Amino acid sequence: MKASIHGLFEKLKASKPIASHEGDITSEIIEEFLTKVENSLSDAGEATKKIRKVYNILVEALQNLFHHQAVPPVSFIKEMGLANGAYSFCTIIKGDNGTYKVTTGNFVTEATAKSLKERIEQLNSLSQEELKSLYKIVLDNDEFSEKGGGGLGFIEMARKSGNKFGYEFAPYDEKYKFFVLEIFVS
Repeated sequence: MKASIHGLFEKLKASKPIASHEGDITSEIIEEFLTKVENSLSDAGEATKKIRKVYNILVEALQNLFHHQAVPPVSFIKEMGLANGAYSFCTIIKGDNGTYKVTTGNFVTEATAKSLKERIEQLNSLSQEELKSLYKIVLDNDEFSEKGGGGLGFIEMARKSGNKFGYEFAPYDEKYKFFVLEIFVS
């Protein structure tokens, strides 16, 4: 399974991303990644509005990785030789039509995968107005998970991207799945 997870990252890297990262996600790595993307988009002459949109979505996506990734299975840690026991990835690729695709990947437990799938399908079914209303409801609700999130990050990414999420939960073993999220920014 290691080869297929790492292979997915290598396939994404072959698409010549603006930026990519594989491994542990720390606050320093997030800051470096965001700076690299912002500078690359600016150097390429991208409009300020598009840069802000991509940047804001990346902040949410990277924060999700930072706060919500599960520790990988011991077998994966050993196979990959991970010193700190953390693994995720993020890439951003510019499409031919001026859109950007942000792809993240991280391990999640079976229970988390089930709730994530339900949440993503819910968000994918909503219009922009419905997403705006849901955002206000969740914001006013003051309900947070054990890791401090209230689900606002996914709602915010859906609102700002204006597109439906792509996703996959690749089985790893009886306890874990590898969650791949694609966010299209137009």
